[in-house]
Amino acid sequence: MNNRRDFLQKSSILALGSLGVLSIPNLLFGNKNRVDIWNAPAIISLIVAVAIKQGMAKDLINLNYKEWRNPDQLRAGFASGSFLLSSSPVNVGLNLANQGLDIKMLNILTNGLNYIFSKDKNLSSLKDLEGKKLIMAFKNDLPDIVFRSLCIKNNINLDKINITYVQTPPEAMMMFLKKDFDNILISEPMGSAMGLAAKKNGVDIKRALDIQKIWADTFKQAPIIPQAGLIVNGSFYQKNIEFFNTFHQDLKDALIWINSSPDLAAQFGSKYLLVPQPAIKEAIAYANLRVDRCKDISDNLDRFFSIIYDINPKLIGGKMPSKEIYL
Repeated sequence: MNNRRDFLQKSSILALGSLGVLSIPNLLFGNKNRVDIWNAPAIISLIVAVAIKQGMAKDLINLNYKEWRNPDQLRAGFASGSFLLSSSPVNVGLNLANQGLDIKMLNILTNGLNYIFSKDKNLSSLKDLEGKKLIMAFKNDLPDIVFRSLCIKNNINLDKINITYVQTPPEAMMMFLKKDFDNILISEPMGSAMGLAAKKNGVDIKRALDIQKIWADTFKQAPIIPQAGLIVNGSFYQKNIEFFNTFHQDLKDALIWINSSPDLAAQFGSKYLLVPQPAIKEAIAYANLRVDRCKDISDNLDRFFSIIYDINPKLIGGKMPSKEIYL
């Protein structure tokens, strides 16, 4: 389609001169028939932001980019009915659905973006974390769940790891850099931003462990971490299927542009993610970004959820998903 080609060919309009109005995302569009798309403080939100700005779905429904602060706000938003569409860790969407809410899982936007950074140059395995301090955000949410699953499967003694949990990734980053924490589990783009901050402030750290690789080596029957994507109110989806089909293509086009123009994408994304442009560019390379409809990868999702279920069913709301949850 010509419009699709135009999307890619005209991507140069995302240069800095066109970004002035984007520093306040809620001014992107007017309020008439507006739908808020809530987004995570993570690199997957770059895909959504580009799709909103450059795609065609906004011609069907007025779209407004917003950001939630933590998974508790995400849960509360859907529970209260104030959220209709949001990026989400996959466990949150399934947990809400298992609580009886009309929640569906629309897509997956990353196959994992978690890394352990360390001040210890010799750290090379999860086993090396025993006897050390580790800091991370979001206790009992997906990065923590993935980490604990890996430790249990690999016979790592979690009681020997001194884990500190904080409310947000920026808080974890600052405490890691300024205090005596040996290691941090952090997601992109905050990991790349932290690397830049460490270098600027003379703190010697390294990206020590790729959690995605360790997962693939550990769980060979389910080697992918379908970490996060968009979840949606089921009734809203059914009333707007044309919009969602269009928006899916917008997201795919957005990812093509991001991968083909990482410098411009980083420039654009810095207005949303509030981390430096160089960090966003680096994060793109580490974020395993993709755009997959959940119904097309349902077997992968089921295998991932079965691992979590076997460890603790409560982490996904007490039961495995039905196929109806996948759109």
